[in-house]
Amino acid sequence: MCPARAEPGARPIRSQLRAARAALTFLTRLPLRGDVSDMAELARGTIYFPLVGSLVGAVGGGVYWIASGIWPASVAVVLSTMATAALTGAFHEDALADAADGFGGGWDRERVLAIMRDSRIGAYGALALILVVTAKIAALSALPRIDVVRALVAGHALARWSSLPLLWRLPYARDSSGTATPFVGGVTIPRLTVGTALTCAVVISVLGWHALGPTVAAFGLTLVSGWYYRRRIGGITGDCLGATNQCVELATYLALVAIV
Repeated sequence: MCPARAEPGARPIRSQLRAARAALTFLTRLPLRGDVSDMAELARGTIYFPLVGSLVGAVGGGVYWIASGIWPASVAVVLSTMATAALTGAFHEDALADAADGFGGGWDRERVLAIMRDSRIGAYGALALILVVTAKIAALSALPRIDVVRALVAGHALARWSSLPLLWRLPYARDSSGTATPFVGGVTIPRLTVGTALTCAVVISVLGWHALGPTVAAFGLTLVSGWYYRRRIGGITGDCLGATNQCVELATYLALVAIV
């Protein structure tokens, strides 16, 4: 008896499901089955980065909503920040600290890259981490209760989207492999287009007419950071992507505070 063949449309669907799982496995600490080691799957998974971000933001928003019914808003925001950091393993916060140490302490390309490779945190990294996280908490605490939830979903989606244009436009700055290696060159124009469309759908659905300001801020900050990375080190690293991620998330909250 011949084994049943998969339906013609099953393979593309399975491929996309594996790509989505790859994005979730890479960007979060969710206990998903299987080890993602297929470089092609990781590259395809980039279009799902914004959706993973919106999921992280939704978890943070849920924690905030529950906590704000018990404690003051500022406490609830801190607990929400702790939840998202735990969900992602403080992946991007660590990158922000490394990038701040590298660009702050290095005077030439080689020195910047060497410092970013060092796992120890320095004064620039510690200060950047403290200031950015504090600014995010302060900005979210200034928003009305329901707008905090919306801001978290949109902010995390836009933050993950920022990696797509950087990966599409800039080369990898290191000679050896690193965190961003599987993705460099993997973001094609179609993937960038789909990822951007998904991001816009998420941001517009949660922010409505207020989506314009945060979206413009995210686009502008991503553009400027890409220009800066190219000028300083000739490309990007995983730490560069994480640093831009954190800055775009903060810019989203600040833009909302200014217009809400």
